[in-house]
Amino acid sequence: MILIQILFIILILFILSRLLIRLKSHQVSILNFLIWLIFWIGAGVIVLYPEATNFLARLLGVGRGADVIIYFSLILLFYFIFYLTVRLRVIERQITEIVRKISLEKEEKRRN
Repeated sequence: MILIQILFIILILFILSRLLIRLKSHQVSILNFLIWLIFWIGAGVIVLYPEATNFLARLLGVGRGADVIIYFSLILLFYFIFYLTVRLRVIERQITEIVRKISLEKEEKRRN
């Protein structure tokens, strides 16, 4: 095993420990925990067996295994950006509704 693999495995183990702590403190749902667990275990497998990406590249008709990882990572990043943007807009709308409601209630109390 080369140094970069050892460093990445240590990093992945650290991330998994933080994920487990967040699950125990109820900061992350079980579904999100399982999704991230699968993701990081997959990353660990790729770190330990990088030749597996070459097989996937040949299967998908891509030149190199590293290219498959980059394409997949970009797709995931863009999806997460889209998802977070949508969630942020929903939260902003909810905050606006709550502030309006509180403001109207205060104004009604002030008049009475």
